[in-house]
Amino acid sequence: MRNSIGTGDSNPGREVASFMREGRSAGAGLFFLVVVVVLLWLILIPLGQMIVSSFRTGHPVAPGPFTFKNYLAAYLNPLTYRMIFNTVLFASAGTAITVSIAVLFAWLIERTDMPLRNLCWSLLLIPMAMPGLLFSIAYVFLLSPRSGIVNVFLRALFGAIGIEVAEGPINIYSLGGMIFLDGIRGVTTVFLLVVGAFRMMDPALEEASWAAGARNWTTLRRVTLPVLWPALLAAIIYEFSSSMESFEAPLVVGLPGNVYVYSTMIYISTREPLANYGLGATFAASYVLMAVAFAYFYQRAILRQSERFTTVTGKGYRPRIMTLGRWRYPALALFVGYFFVAVLLPLGVLIWTSLLPSYQPPSMEALAQASWNNYRLVFNEPQVLRTAWNTVVITVITATATVALAFSVSWLVVRTKVRGRFALDGLTFASHAIPGIVVALSFIILYLQPPFRYLGLYGTVWIISLALITQYVAFASRSTNAAITQIHRELEEAGEVSGAGRLQVIWQITYPLIRPAFIAAWIWVAAHAVRAFSIPLLLASRENRTLAVMLWHYWDEEANQPAAAALGVVLILFLTLFTFSGRVLISRGFSQK
Repeated sequence: MRNSIGTGDSNPGREVASFMREGRSAGAGLFFLVVVVVLLWLILIPLGQMIVSSFRTGHPVAPGPFTFKNYLAAYLNPLTYRMIFNTVLFASAGTAITVSIAVLFAWLIERTDMPLRNLCWSLLLIPMAMPGLLFSIAYVFLLSPRSGIVNVFLRALFGAIGIEVAEGPINIYSLGGMIFLDGIRGVTTVFLLVVGAFRMMDPALEEASWAAGARNWTTLRRVTLPVLWPALLAAIIYEFSSSMESFEAPLVVGLPGNVYVYSTMIYISTREPLANYGLGATFAASYVLMAVAFAYFYQRAILRQSERFTTVTGKGYRPRIMTLGRWRYPALALFVGYFFVAVLLPLGVLIWTSLLPSYQPPSMEALAQASWNNYRLVFNEPQVLRTAWNTVVITVITATATVALAFSVSWLVVRTKVRGRFALDGLTFASHAIPGIVVALSFIILYLQPPFRYLGLYGTVWIISLALITQYVAFASRSTNAAITQIHRELEEAGEVSGAGRLQVIWQITYPLIRPAFIAAWIWVAAHAVRAFSIPLLLASRENRTLAVMLWHYWDEEANQPAAAALGVVLILFLTLFTFSGRVLISRGFSQK
């Protein structure tokens, strides 16, 4: 008896603690297995089925025999190599424009005395409220060769000086038009990726350059940008990958101009009545290999060498603001010009078109026809109301499930010692390298084949939600990883010592502490789900259309441009209010933390 109480080999308290640890470890292992199954279901199984389908002929419902015909048909066709060239040139040129503008604005706002810098910082967030589809449609109204407002104005101007131009002179239906749209659209995202690096950089190196007699431009080119190279290269690779998978501009202005890229070739391959899913899977498989290669390059070339570029240390400092002198107001004028091109001009033409019975360039005669009829149509059309409800359902399901899955992955990676947890984190992040249109195609192929087709998910809001979760879980997991890492283990251990169960500790201690990050990730996913286009379009049926797909229906199938513009204005207004409300909610969450 004495042995069992305290002086012998057996210690009841230690045995109980060991039993609890073993129980928690077993529970964590079971939970780990469940999360792995979910991620395999969302990511690897659809991709694996898509790759298998690239070696088969026929429809996914009744696949044919295995064959290499799809690869031979794809890569023996000269059009394929033209498509690859277009894709690489489109992504490269668009990325160069985007990164150049974003880096310039990050430097002007964070490191110079440009006027109204705080206002400019806020205004740079507004372009995120305009979906890429609407941005492309707006510039069709502006730069269409025959009826575009800008082209009509330029032809009148040329005519006044005796130069006759039949159409144009600017043609948005071209590779150059696609590059322009892509270059302007991505500035906000890249700005957010690099602005923190400009703010946190130790100014001692720049001060040393100035002390040596270098001017501001030389210092920026020879010191600032090289030191910030890891952040810049990360932004370049991210934007290049985003441009590679861009779908809206290639669809709206590329297809009418017979300019094909990977995303539009995959889309065309899935369109009935001549759909060739095997060929589409072949293009998609090649697409994924390129995307994975870029992600691998980033890991090898940047992350392993990041310490060579470390400049933020424990030493306190205050970044020095560069004086622009006479260039202060020209710099502000440059920002105003960008904001006009990226926001005011496209939004203005959408509002103008939405008020007319049919699209017309501005004139007094057209103004006399303005009315709210298109908005009445949008709000009274039963199909629009049904798609609005579908959009709400998909958004709530996607945002909630994505953040819950991301939190589960982050908790396993950060808070447990389960074997394979880092591979789990890598699998989650790998989904970021899969373009949305590839995700959609893989889900089509998977859920049209047995046994998955018997689940009845195809043609419902659930399949769109699952595909969007697959696309957005990588971003959400980055946010929850960082948030959980900041919470010390001892807070959770104190709850367990007090007798609380693991779920109770997570709900009452961990979640309240990371709630601001949780809400921020939820709002980010929700906002992107509302304006998502490529996945809902490929997975659309009459029963699960979203607002973005309905907008495309007005534009492409019914050729009702004013109705498309009216629905687009309503969507932009909703996204603006949603984003603003989300920022207020996040701010309150941090203040209560």
